[in-house]
Amino acid sequence: MAAKIQRYSRGCGFSYTAGFFPTLCLIQRKPELLRLVYASKDAVGTEGLDRILSLVDKSKVIISDEAVAKLGSKGNDHVIGVFNIPEEQALDPEGDHLVMVNPMDMGNVGNAMRTMLAFGYKDLALITPCADCFNPKAIRASMGAFFSIRIAHFSSFEEYISAYPRTFYPFVLQTDRFLSKIERVPAEPIALVFGNEGTGLPEGFRTPDAIRIEQSDEVDSLNLTTSIAVALHDFRYRIKRG
Repeated sequence: MAAKIQRYSRGCGFSYTAGFFPTLCLIQRKPELLRLVYASKDAVGTEGLDRILSLVDKSKVIISDEAVAKLGSKGNDHVIGVFNIPEEQALDPEGDHLVMVNPMDMGNVGNAMRTMLAFGYKDLALITPCADCFNPKAIRASMGAFFSIRIAHFSSFEEYISAYPRTFYPFVLQTDRFLSKIERVPAEPIALVFGNEGTGLPEGFRTPDAIRIEQSDEVDSLNLTTSIAVALHDFRYRIKRG
């Protein structure tokens, strides 16, 4: 890696963090995945780089404006972490899960991870085909949450629910069962299920447990990550269990 600066491509076996905070999350939460840290000359002497140098072998930190410019995207990243993509993980069978069915936007997948971690969720099921959760765009959007989330891929929702049997709550527009009216659910692990950004969930998900988030008639719909945030928050902090 030191000799050849390679951009990410799906299946290459490694990915990148961009910026001090996500790179520190990588180092502190998944140090075994770290390959290298590239830093720009402007980062030298900063509190952020000094913190990184205190946590990793200095031989893994390479000062290279070229690498940061090539691998970053905002122009002010200053540090780039290079890490090995982890093996597929089993989800926690005793925890609540977020299930995203065929999400195609990497930013949405990353933002969902960030929202999950903010509200205490650690398990994400992705139904393929879906956006690449290892792409640096998804990693950037997660703002380091990627390194605290268990992620598993499934070829269908049926494969997922067979592996992790539980009550699941699909979020759709075609129901009169509103989220705000739900006060209590069983005291057992559940799954909150969301569909594709453009088409939502297929018709088969319009079950008695399907839920709709109220909104005014002045907008067509909430975007995917906003809907996920509302649902995760309510099921964690408002809706009672048992």
